[in-house]
Amino acid sequence: MRVRCVLCGSTKGIGLQEVEGASGAAKAETCDSCHGYTKLFYLSKDPAAEPVADDVAWLGLDLLMRDGPYRRGTFNPFLLGY
Repeated sequence: MRVRCVLCGSTKGIGLQEVEGASGAAKAETCDSCHGYTKLFYLSKDPAAEPVADDVAWLGLDLLMRDGPYRRGTFNPFLLGY
């Protein structure tokens, strides 16, 4: 896990969130300072992960984060044309 938030640079309150009961292939790295999150995909858990399809497939993670205090702070550059 990062020691510093990629969104605000804070070193405090960095955590990981995931959908309960999921494979752990996708997690949200959260920051309590800026209330932002970055979606991470772990290729070690899903070597066949595909950047566009899996970002959409893990929409449940985005919905889980939206229900809490966090907002997505990054975007998937592979989805720019859509």
